[in-house]
Amino acid sequence: MDVATIDCGLHARFWSFNGATGGVARQLVLMTDGGGEAEAGGQRLAIAAPALLWLGDMKPGRLRLEAGATGLRAQIGDDTLVDAIGDEAQSVALRYLVDRDFTLSLAGHPEALGLIERCLSAVIAERQQPREASALLLSALLRIVLVSMLRVSGGRESLPGVGERMSLLQRFRQLVEMNFRNHWPVARYATALGVSADRLHAICTDGVGKSPKALVSERLAREAMLRLERSSLTIQQLGHSLGFSDPAHFSSFFRKMTGTPPGRYRRAVIDARTDRPALHAPSFAEWP
Repeated sequence: MDVATIDCGLHARFWSFNGATGGVARQLVLMTDGGGEAEAGGQRLAIAAPALLWLGDMKPGRLRLEAGATGLRAQIGDDTLVDAIGDEAQSVALRYLVDRDFTLSLAGHPEALGLIERCLSAVIAERQQPREASALLLSALLRIVLVSMLRVSGGRESLPGVGERMSLLQRFRQLVEMNFRNHWPVARYATALGVSADRLHAICTDGVGKSPKALVSERLAREAMLRLERSSLTIQQLGHSLGFSDPAHFSSFFRKMTGTPPGRYRRAVIDARTDRPALHAPSFAEWP
């Protein structure tokens, strides 16, 4: 996560992002004075201070700021974002936000404006002089920013694209987040949602092109990957923490989902993180 100040200038300024030659990241712009416009993914988003601009689909684009505009601009990578969001049930609303492009007016929200500004400034200070547990601090600061965004937005329902089917899909996602370690069958998710298993299947396949079972399995596999990378638990202990009573069953599941046994995956991460095997699991954007 990198943050830079936007100082007052005499002329309009332009920044390009997520180009073919550079890294890809989500963009955040906090406008404290002035205004501007972002172009990304075939759409234009205007921003006028005090406001926040979030570009979450990671498509190439350009940001233009008017003369005299001031604020802060951040580029946020996946690692910090995943840590900031966490895996609690309450994280679902944050996941809904982060892969979309939107603006939030902060007029009438001076406390949120001040809090977000202080957090982004703290990121600059930490990056200039990193200390112990720096990554943990950065993710904590980002979480405060994300929660502030969520509160100002009034929750995920205030953003576009939420209909009955979308709402059911979001509720299913929240249930998955709460229960994927318990290995609920699809029928139990459907019952909890008050729909038939066939209707849940249709909602998922129409909405994201995958069955409910596939989505649950991918969430479980993604969690297994993260724990293999970051936990010192043995493979047996790790599998048990994810609801697998039989280590062989866990190994078989992980290999089916990733093409790599869990032990080999962990060794590859240790040996060379840049060469680790990749799981073809959905990004946050694949869920509504």
